[in-house]
Amino acid sequence: MTINKLKKAAEIAKSRTNDKRWLAAIDKAVAGVENGGWIVTELSNCLAITTETGNTYFANGVCQCEACQHSTACKHRACYRLYQIAAEIEETAPEAVSLAADIAASSLANLIAEIKNIWPRFAPGVPLAVELMAGFRVNRLGMLADDMLQAFRLAISM
Repeated sequence: MTINKLKKAAEIAKSRTNDKRWLAAIDKAVAGVENGGWIVTELSNCLAITTETGNTYFANGVCQCEACQHSTACKHRACYRLYQIAAEIEETAPEAVSLAADIAASSLANLIAEIKNIWPRFAPGVPLAVELMAGFRVNRLGMLADDMLQAFRLAISM
């Protein structure tokens, strides 16, 4: 489960309720997964969620946590429902990745390698160092700031 899918599921879940307890539980579930404090294991009929406290809860329609004993809303049940919604999203449409998002997620070493591979086809006969000097007053890709390197890579996309 990617955090992007979980966040998309959270948007959908939030649009389906106006209950403040559930809205808070959804936010706590996303935060628990996103910050790496939770270990979530998908089982056949529930999620096993080990929280930052070291406690493990088995959540589906019910949960053993103290919050669930006092209210129907708990962050573990919210997490279970978010996983269900994310699975429904995945079944209907696979996640698309834009070129810009892919470039933004690439390492600097990867961006430099891609630019060096693409450049001869993008500008045949023009040395990359000459173009860098003319446009950026540097002659090596490694001298560019991260955002400039990403913008340059996006600009020469084919």
